Amino acid sequence: MTDGVGALLAAYDEQVRGHVSERAPVGAVVKRDGPVIRAHYGTHGTVRHSPLVRGTDPTEVTGLIRRQQEAFATRCEPAEWRAYSHDPIPMDEPLRNAGFTAVGPERTLLIAELDHIAGSIEPARGLRVRRLGYRYHRLRELDRLAEPRGPHPRGLADIREDHGNLLNWALNVQLLEAETRLVGAGWAEAVGATEFAAVRGMTGPHVEFLPHWVQWARNSRGLHSGTGPAPERRYFTAEAPTGPLLDALLAVGFRAVWTVRDYAWTPASPPPAITRPVSMLFDDRDHDSLCAAFEARFAFKPSTTSYPAIEEPPHSVTWHVGDVTDTRHTYGLRRDLPDNHRVARLQDIVERGLRARVRPGEQLYSVSWWHQGYRFDPVRVGGTGRPTWPGAACWEGDYYKLLTRDLRMGTFWHPWEESLCVFGADLLAEVEDDLTALLGTVMRRDGRNVGNVWTYESPTGPEL
Repeated sequence: MTDGVGALLAAYDEQVRGHVSERAPVGAVVKRDGPVIRAHYGTHGTVRHSPLVRGTDPTEVTGLIRRQQEAFATRCEPAEWRAYSHDPIPMDEPLRNAGFTAVGPERTLLIAELDHIAGSIEPARGLRVRRLGYRYHRLRELDRLAEPRGPHPRGLADIREDHGNLLNWALNVQLLEAETRLVGAGWAEAVGATEFAAVRGMTGPHVEFLPHWVQWARNSRGLHSGTGPAPERRYFTAEAPTGPLLDALLAVGFRAVWTVRDYAWTPASPPPAITRPVSMLFDDRDHDSLCAAFEARFAFKPSTTSYPAIEEPPHSVTWHVGDVTDTRHTYGLRRDLPDNHRVARLQDIVERGLRARVRPGEQLYSVSWWHQGYRFDPVRVGGTGRPTWPGAACWEGDYYKLLTRDLRMGTFWHPWEESLCVFGADLLAEVEDDLTALLGTVMRRDGRNVGNVWTYESPTGPEL
């Protein structure tokens, strides 16, 4: 191995392998076990790890693998383990001995410095490159083209699910179009707070995407979603099996540093579900139709000055919550509860009530006006070892809704009235007493004022 390749591989091993993102993939839970990073998606799991130290006792390696299998077996998740051929302790044989099976072709691990990637690669005549944006009119065609098959290590649909609200920041999808059809696609991802970005997949050897990705990767601040200073992106990494894609990447500045292979293991029990516990609603027709149905049924009229914003239905109760971001103001909340615990307590009550009253297998929707929506299984989120509950019953600056698909029950938060409406007889039976004890007297019942509403100008309002 040349010194230049050795330096690239050392940077990759130090920064990328064993890297834990500050933000877990949507619907996933990430756990660390020594050098191992284990991700649980509710449908499957993955294992990534930094190189094991040379001289590690073989029984320790066997125990490490067994612990991961036990963790995945508890969740009934099939597991995929990525093994690198350059590791001081090769994992291929220990994985096979533990029941893992090699899947797919061996791939070459490629790394390039941004400055060494060819700077001008034009698409063929009659084709154009564009970046994927919201409301793309050929989205179904894209989904078919980028199905999880072919040379790419991760399918586009899977990696889009990871990113949620960061879809246009840390993930960059480039499209190759003819006048009337989609010809190709590629997707690249910023690797957290590291100096690396990664080509995660391409539907063919479309290296004309690379100048666009290099320009994107140089915008370090725009790619950074964590805390602290934005890292400077210096490297691109990719993986490709022997064939046209590998040849094309080598021709534009990537260097082969070693090889990688995936191993799979399946527990005896089948997976508990075919979808993640949480799915983001990106360009989703179900999400759009739900929003339209809510607006129609509840006559939703957004306004910063006119209250309420909906026609509150029978079997509904509305409370004044107050400023949910300024802990100096207690308003009508119980004063014997610490300020920073009140909103969390409200959220706990709402979550418990919805979880208790959904039907078996029923999904909930977290919807806000200008933010990403989510569809999720309330039984599989919240609590130890599970993804966090997506969305909130109330928060600043937007209308937040937690809804069943048939709109028979849910919550509606008005950020300017600072009120929470809970509707649905079953849900109210679970939460009304607890919310009243926490928030104080009721503002409206079944959409009608119950006579205890105050305003900021009222001399009888609560002390601030």
